[in-house]
Amino acid sequence: MSRKNVERGQITLHPGGIPHGPHPGTVEKSIGAKETKELAVMIDTFKPLWLTEDALKISDDTYYKSWMHE
Repeated sequence: MSRKNVERGQITLHPGGIPHGPHPGTVEKSIGAKETKELAVMIDTFKPLWLTEDALKISDDTYYKSWMHE
């Protein structure tokens, strides 16, 4: 996977106004690669999305740390 700490079937939520780019080290890891064999879908909404109670129960509260250099 091109993103750290994201497994098959997970989704990430990036609220509007929070800029981000590739995880540290992923650009270097991709040099010479021909393909990733993965699919990413981005949804840009006109109205805010709200998390359900069930989604909040399974939220990974440490995901933000995946952007930090190791």
